[in-house]
Amino acid sequence: MSPEFEELAANLGQRIVEAGLRGLVLRFGDETRIVGVADRMPPAATLEAPLDELHAVLRRSRTAKDLRALRWIGNPEPYIALLSSA
Repeated sequence: MSPEFEELAANLGQRIVEAGLRGLVLRFGDETRIVGVADRMPPAATLEAPLDELHAVLRRSRTAKDLRALRWIGNPEPYIALLSSA
């Protein structure tokens, strides 16, 4: 995994914790990253996308509408504001 991806994922994890949300699973291909897990609470949602799309999501270059169109397991709404560009 690229250092940029790891840094962006860590930044998202910090924002998730600061917002008081449960963690988020990022799934791409056969790989997963769990971000924002605090106090041993299991993640509340999963976002599945190709790696290049997740990279764009982590760079906050997608609108809320774009994000809602991605494949989510669980409720995406608590995470949309943290991920969207607008």
